[in-house]
Amino acid sequence: MSFILAFKAFIKALKDPAKAQSFLNESPKSVEVSRDQSHLHLLALLQQSGRLVDFLKEDIHEFSDAQIGAAVRQIHQDCSKSLEELVTIRPLMPEKEGTVVTVPKGYDPSAIKISGKVKGEPPYSGVIVHQGWKAHKRSLPQKMGEQTSEIIFPAEIEVKG
Repeated sequence: MSFILAFKAFIKALKDPAKAQSFLNESPKSVEVSRDQSHLHLLALLQQSGRLVDFLKEDIHEFSDAQIGAAVRQIHQDCSKSLEELVTIRPLMPEKEGTVVTVPKGYDPSAIKISGKVKGEPPYSGVIVHQGWKAHKRSLPQKMGEQTSEIIFPAEIEVKG
């Protein structure tokens, strides 16, 4: 809140103390806060398609590199396909990592992170350490029906008998 807005509210409260007290005594209206749960939805979809969360939460220290490599190949393939269908991520910089580029004056700091021995004002000349990523298409399917938002993927129980 800005100082001027707070000051105006204070003056109004001084002019009409009864109204100010009435405002303070009101119970908060039941306003349902809509929180964006798309990040959990994306995790759920990657879990469904490639069991990504299972893999990331698994303790892999006991497995050999060959066993991990075999598991990762399928997870990578399935999750990569889902990610491409849902988000379509592309590199921010068309040049490959290791390429020397010039960052112009007026660059977007949310798109380009400058590090190292930065002195003075742009343009800067440096080496691409990471190309960055940008979402070009976002098409997460809408959730249907009631569901607890924190559930990424339900527990599975197989009944035998």
